[in-house]
Amino acid sequence: MAGKDAAAKGHGPAGDVNVVVVVGEVSRDATVTEAGDGRVFTSFDVVCRGADGRTVVPVTLEADNPLTAGTRVAVFGTVNKRFYAAGAGLASRTDVRADRVTVVRRPAQLVRLMQGVADDLLGR
Repeated sequence: MAGKDAAAKGHGPAGDVNVVVVVGEVSRDATVTEAGDGRVFTSFDVVCRGADGRTVVPVTLEADNPLTAGTRVAVFGTVNKRFYAAGAGLASRTDVRADRVTVVRRPAQLVRLMQGVADDLLGR
């Protein structure tokens, strides 16, 4: 990826990269909302369990994808912090802005997905 397209996918002009991969279970049914401009967003949390405990990652996808609780997914995207008006001031929310969400049914499927992410990062 080069130039404008690379920057749009999380690659900065100096080789900086904002890429995140989250694999886990959807914790509750996803919420689908429509923005004032007609765009549709799906929001959900992914629970990742590991040796260090449990982490909940909020995810936003610009598409209608009504995932259900308990679905195992792989999320590929960028970390995004946005600010919005709340009461008398500003509030912020940090989430993963998903480029792709894939339901994972087999470990081999996850390996192929990760290889695709590596290929994208290396420009292959």
